[in-house]
Amino acid sequence: MKTEWKKYVTRDFTHLHYVHFSKPSNAQHRAFIMIHGVTAEVDHHKELAASYQAGGDVFLPILRGYDSENERGDLSYLGQYDEDLMDFIHYVRNMGFSEIILAGHSMGCANILRLINNNKTLADFYVFIAPYFHPRLPVYQNDANDQFKPETDVDFEVYSKKATSLAVLHRLGLNYWNKSTVAVIPDEFGSEGGTLELTFRLIMSRFLEKVPENLLTEIENFITFVGEKDEVIVPDKLKEWHQEQFHKEVTLIPGEDHNHILHHSTVHDKIASTMNKQV
Repeated sequence: MKTEWKKYVTRDFTHLHYVHFSKPSNAQHRAFIMIHGVTAEVDHHKELAASYQAGGDVFLPILRGYDSENERGDLSYLGQYDEDLMDFIHYVRNMGFSEIILAGHSMGCANILRLINNNKTLADFYVFIAPYFHPRLPVYQNDANDQFKPETDVDFEVYSKKATSLAVLHRLGLNYWNKSTVAVIPDEFGSEGGTLELTFRLIMSRFLEKVPENLLTEIENFITFVGEKDEVIVPDKLKEWHQEQFHKEVTLIPGEDHNHILHHSTVHDKIASTMNKQV
């Protein structure tokens, strides 16, 4: 597998990094674009690319605010991720990839819901892995926002009460505190052992204000996975909510957790078999 770090240019002329994983396949027209969660988890995504079987190339865009060459931990305005990701999908299509699988891990799945809410034909197929669709959904562990613990592979902390208060102020049109810190994550692209503070407007740019009922019911081309031992999600609650909301089953991966599910063989077998049926 060939791994290359590259850059693309957004509509505001910012140069953002992405990782391009390529290996020989019989589906060179296909691109698998993965939107990472609150942490980029590049090592896990390298393993994902190695496990990927559905054909074509794998792309991991590093979201604005994460890399070390641009403003860190913040965006220029609420909702900027929508434009960045639409620009990236357009960029990949211009490279000659005519079929797009748009995948998300954890909070990256919330980004996809925002994109679908604006354009249901942006991609050809959607994959949700360990989805963190919205912080107010009753499907997450009680300590899901406080995961700096030695026994878990999920490292982040979200100041939930502060974020909730700022969301109320935002709905009232009071945006003075939008640059306030509401999350702290390991700094994957800065000093070793350091942390990165994320602002309210960065985090809120990942979520819809509310997940619309039946958002995905008219879209057949998606699949959702969750691990049986996910540290963030309560699998049974997610399965029940997902069935009620989207009228589709969640695929449960026995014994798997929030991050290692990214490169589980069953996940990639099912993605590959599903895509081959569609050809």
